[in-house]
Amino acid sequence: MFCSLLQKSPPRKVGRLPISWVKVSSVSMYGILSASSGNVSSPNFPGLYPYNTECTWLIVVSEGSSVLLTFHHFELEYHTDCAYDYIKIYNGISEDEGNLLGKFCGDVSPPQFSSSWNVMSIIFHSDRHVAHKGFSQILCLLHSIATKPQHHMYMCGGVLTGLSGVISSPGYPLEYNNNADCSWTVHVSNQSVVSLVFLDFQLENNEGCNFDYVALFDGPSVKHQHLGNYCGNERPPNTVTTSNHLLVVFKSDFNIGGRGFKAYYYSGETRFQTRYHNKIKFQIHIP
Repeated sequence: MFCSLLQKSPPRKVGRLPISWVKVSSVSMYGILSASSGNVSSPNFPGLYPYNTECTWLIVVSEGSSVLLTFHHFELEYHTDCAYDYIKIYNGISEDEGNLLGKFCGDVSPPQFSSSWNVMSIIFHSDRHVAHKGFSQILCLLHSIATKPQHHMYMCGGVLTGLSGVISSPGYPLEYNNNADCSWTVHVSNQSVVSLVFLDFQLENNEGCNFDYVALFDGPSVKHQHLGNYCGNERPPNTVTTSNHLLVVFKSDFNIGGRGFKAYYYSGETRFQTRYHNKIKFQIHIP
């Protein structure tokens, strides 16, 4: 099924948000057309979503802004690898698996996510067995990168105890300072692990990564297992700890810098799946 098969209704308002709906057979979708915030729901919500469904939302906001997603209800079929029914969130275009922020199923809401630029994609997939209510009210908010409070831009290190959060080099996306030495210790609940996904990465490059680098440790200190040193323009691989701690160290030397890095951490493990069938695509523009 393709977008040419969609039939769109006249716009209507839900609260303050102008939205339109489209229908393909028994599948209903909602899209944000022209507002700074809104919601996206799984087909037929709050009823059971249909079987054998795959939907893609492409959210595009103005240059210099980003997309913030918050789940208010989440209930999909559970599987340890999220192989049956799932939702995927991408930083940018969904076809690029390198931009995958996470894959989620079950009844635990995903953490809050924001894009590192002005495009974000959401994919919902269901198989031919077992249906639940799905998800609702993924709130899409704009915020201008340029208007972030100044004191947040230059934070360097700390202890992070939230279920999810952002770690970025001082001044990101501006060039980081020379002679930086920052350490972030992520601590989540004892029954969980830490997942780390890099969204952007640009440091001075050299063989061995001993000038400017990010170092990861599977534990709260440098005495724990060293997961790797990373530098240059290639994003580090997605990382999942074996414990409920992760140490992120960023160091720069006395010359040559870069844009730095931005990463998301959250409590839990990301699963990956690359098979798609019968996509229904929706493009959402927020001026």
